[in-house]
Amino acid sequence: MKNYFHKLRIGDLIWATIEEVITRREYIVSFQGDLVRVKNNTHRIFNPSDKIQVRVSALDPLAFQIVNESLNKNWGRIDVNI
Repeated sequence: MKNYFHKLRIGDLIWATIEEVITRREYIVSFQGDLVRVKNNTHRIFNPSDKIQVRVSALDPLAFQIVNESLNKNWGRIDVNI
């Protein structure tokens, strides 16, 4: 696992950028410069350069909730494959 991810705790909020769309359910995402493949378990479709805020929901395996803080609403889960 990359060094950046070892510092995360459940509940942490971080920003991610969609770098590449592999399929409707799989993306390459940048977490502060670290590129990882993620599985999108939401109904949302993302495009390259979309920025999303995520909350750490699990550490092993690493998973995030996509969050829209202005609405205080969780949009679903993405799982990281490292």
